[in-house]
Amino acid sequence: MLCGRRGPVLIDLPMDVQCDAANVRLPEPATRAPTGRVLGDPAEIERAAKLLYAAQRPVILAGGGVAAAGAQAELKKLAELLGAAVITTLMGKGTFAEDHPLYAWHAGSKGTTCGNLLASRADVLLAVGCRFADETASSFRHGVSFAIPPTKLIHVDLDPAEIGKNYPVAAGIVGDAKAVLRALHHELSNALRYRDYMRQPYFAEILALKEKWLNHVRKLQASNRVPVTISRGLKEIRQALRPDAFVVTSSGNVQAQVLQEFPFFVPGTCVSAGGFSTMGYSVPGALGVKLAHPRRQVAALVGDGDFLMSMQEMSTAMQYGLNAVLVVFNNCGWMAIKDLQMEAYGPDRAFATDFLDRRGRVYTPNFQRAAQAFGLWAEQVSRPRQIQPALRRALQAKKPALLEIMVNREYPYSGSPAMGWWDVPVPAYLKERRRKYERARKGEKL
Repeated sequence: MLCGRRGPVLIDLPMDVQCDAANVRLPEPATRAPTGRVLGDPAEIERAAKLLYAAQRPVILAGGGVAAAGAQAELKKLAELLGAAVITTLMGKGTFAEDHPLYAWHAGSKGTTCGNLLASRADVLLAVGCRFADETASSFRHGVSFAIPPTKLIHVDLDPAEIGKNYPVAAGIVGDAKAVLRALHHELSNALRYRDYMRQPYFAEILALKEKWLNHVRKLQASNRVPVTISRGLKEIRQALRPDAFVVTSSGNVQAQVLQEFPFFVPGTCVSAGGFSTMGYSVPGALGVKLAHPRRQVAALVGDGDFLMSMQEMSTAMQYGLNAVLVVFNNCGWMAIKDLQMEAYGPDRAFATDFLDRRGRVYTPNFQRAAQAFGLWAEQVSRPRQIQPALRRALQAKKPALLEIMVNREYPYSGSPAMGWWDVPVPAYLKERRRKYERARKGEKL
């Protein structure tokens, strides 16, 4: 569970063993744990170094393995040596400071325009500690997020089964991310120490593509709509939180838009359930983070449907006095699914996604009052300028707190558009309906 590729472990015992007893002396866990890091094969590291030295458009894809190995410093050193654009997976988000000039956000179906373009145009891609999940790879549609080949892939992973599983490799290195990144830097440092990446045309291209994406985000976050959009809400929250605050997400529009729009500056402060739509994770996840870091700000960003999965943990928060802030973006429905239905099938083709009463009226519990009934400090807001003052009051409450933000549920202001591709099947007649709708919306003649 705690070594190699970390993850859940099943210990399956028969009932008669579970019900029996014995006097045992447990060994100290540290005396049985493997020590040292798994080093990459020197020949493969040399092969990878040659590919990176010759690269004109290198991109580094950092996954959760970089965070697990504590390899953030090594990632930064190698990226600056190469002048490589750095993109991250969902689980790798925050491993590279997101205000660094080489940071290029994300590739994938929920990625960004700059991340997808740089990744698909790369001549060499160094993927570290990632498994190329379908969301990261835009369901493996060639050229949307990655074009392997002709892009030459260097894949570094602690799990040998991941290398070559989804894409062919030019160099495959089984090893610990920290050890391998350090070895690659050592291999390349003499040859590249006089290269100034900031003077290269490729660096100018990275900055230009990033600026185009950030301009798009700024427009989304400038909205003064009431109820507030999720994009504007995220902007206000980022400004109110400290740079080293922990932010926890589960799934849905909130998680996707944190990935696309919400920058992290301190490694390890982005805590996410990952890409399997694990609803209900944010609240208990935030309480766990607060137990580990009692002096740091901790905020769970969660949709109302997601919050309903585990809102009973407000009782746990009160019992343990955990002053995490639960920020509930309330749009009265499964808006991530509704937005996807409307994006794929047209604006009149959304089903079973709104929370409605028997008369067809939009329904929502009053989460502010529910939280107060549990004993939390709680407040409800709906306007952009109300968010920062309310969040600061929540952070200063010295007890568990809930901030309910009523957010816009009108398509397309209810979310943020997907920039990559996801394998949602759309029948031909619905594609035609969708095209007609788009043309009518733009005022074109049908």
